[in-house]
Amino acid sequence: MNERLAVYKDQITSKWNQFSKKQKWMILGISLFLLISLGLYIYIASQPVYKPLYNQKLSEQEIGTIKQELEASQIPYRITGNGTGIEVPEKMAQDVIVDLAAQGIPSQAGINAEIFSSTLGVTDRQFDVMKKEALQQELRKMLERVKGVRSAQVMITLPQESVWVTETPDTATASVIVDVEPGTALDQKQINSLYLLVSRSVPKLPMEAIAITDQYSNPLERSEGNENEGTLSSFKQQETIKADVEKKIQQNLYNLLGTIMGRDKVIVHTFIKMNFDKENRVENIVEAPDKENNEGLIISSQKLSKAFSGQGQPPGGIAGTNNNAVTNYPGANPQGSNSQYEELNDTINREVNRITRNVTSSPYKIEDITINVGVEPPAGGTLDAATLESIKQVLRNVVRVTLSDQVSDLTDTELDKHISVLPRQFSGKAEIEDSSVLSPAVLWTVGGIAVLALAAVAFLVYRRRSQAKQQQEEEEFPDLLTPLNAAEIPDLIYQEDGDQVVVRKQLEKLARSKPDEFVVLLRTWLAED
Repeated sequence: MNERLAVYKDQITSKWNQFSKKQKWMILGISLFLLISLGLYIYIASQPVYKPLYNQKLSEQEIGTIKQELEASQIPYRITGNGTGIEVPEKMAQDVIVDLAAQGIPSQAGINAEIFSSTLGVTDRQFDVMKKEALQQELRKMLERVKGVRSAQVMITLPQESVWVTETPDTATASVIVDVEPGTALDQKQINSLYLLVSRSVPKLPMEAIAITDQYSNPLERSEGNENEGTLSSFKQQETIKADVEKKIQQNLYNLLGTIMGRDKVIVHTFIKMNFDKENRVENIVEAPDKENNEGLIISSQKLSKAFSGQGQPPGGIAGTNNNAVTNYPGANPQGSNSQYEELNDTINREVNRITRNVTSSPYKIEDITINVGVEPPAGGTLDAATLESIKQVLRNVVRVTLSDQVSDLTDTELDKHISVLPRQFSGKAEIEDSSVLSPAVLWTVGGIAVLALAAVAFLVYRRRSQAKQQQEEEEFPDLLTPLNAAEIPDLIYQEDGDQVVVRKQLEKLARSKPDEFVVLLRTWLAED
């Protein structure tokens, strides 16, 4: 065994000596790096994995109590969440929770809804106190689930029920203090949500009776309006809509005029004024069914006719006397005078159409529009009056249709105030180069491709000539290229019954069965030689 180790040592030493000094340092460095990496991996893998002991946040007092119990039990722990959470090794978490629960830790301060499962022997006053405390605790837990709120404290004042009817209804009030996480600011949407949660959780609690502050006594006010109105985002949205409408009108006019006059001879600019107000109104309209005569439908009709002729007092008394007396009007003598009286009374009840309309005026209405068109006349000429008038007529039609909801029956003079056509030569056009003249880049590219093609052809010709020359030499001198056969070395011939055959077989058997002794024997023979 020692001899085998010595052989291995000699082999390793000889192999090590074959390396250069630089290779030796490299092997040592790699080996040292692997050993250090393995040690770090074993150290990290042996460290325990910590797990939060409780999912909810705890108070500093409860964390302190749990910390004392863990130190007494010699259990490793870590405090997280700025003192609101604690972690223990994952393998010990379940046992620690059970042991702490047996000691009543963490203590559930306050009353929760589970206490109402057994209210035997509780007075009404005690029940009201328990109900209020449970409501506060449940509301506190709900507020603490809001992102950014670390803890909350709620105080609710419930109205006392009374059998008497009063003019002012009794309402509840609520005061809330939220402990906001450091580096976090509640946005207006979250603040409104806090007010909504408190108001919907307590009966008879309007939002006006809720006061919410943070831990620094800064009031968190509720916003009644829509915070998006009047903001920059709303302005950008309106500007985007306005730009899209202008672009669409410009594109349609450019496609029409550009097809007729030429794409590079027309430029269109449009400016519009839009109304983004949304209006809701109610209209009560009364209309006559008979619009020609402006009369309603007759529902009922009554005609009364009275007539009197003869001597005596007419119906209703004598004119100018008694109740019918008129100042300085001579009274008539009822005796011996003939009188006539006639009364006609015609009463007609008509029905009309009563219409109530709830009108919602949608926004995005175009109130005004201005279209400016630049047209380039033919080279060396001017636009004729007919072409100019045709372009103006196209623009008038666009303006008339666009403003049809605002103003109807616009005259051509009024429409011309919204359009303008400017015929003149364009000075900002890019000059188009003659495509018949090739650019230098194209010439250099074509020349490079031609050179590469010539080089490839020359290489193929040279290669073909070389192969033909080599083939010709092989045909002229075939014997020179034939490889010589290696000298055959005859095998050792042993006599089958000789001593050499017996010794050889014994050595082979010894080498197979006991290689160590065979090696020692060979060394001995070599040492003797």
